[in-house]
Amino acid sequence: MVVYVLWWQEYDNVEIWGVYSSVEEAKKHIPDDVENYEYEGFSIEEFDLDDFVS
Repeated sequence: MVVYVLWWQEYDNVEIWGVYSSVEEAKKHIPDDVENYEYEGFSIEEFDLDDFVS
């Protein structure tokens, strides 16, 4: 199962904003006034949960 984590970082401060099933769903939760989300500290990262199962 693949999930997408939306997080925001400013220097050493990191906030997880949510875990979503698609990149499009994660992008919907970025504030409307953010034009370039990566430049403004937001990231969406893909994680395959199967990689964490031993």
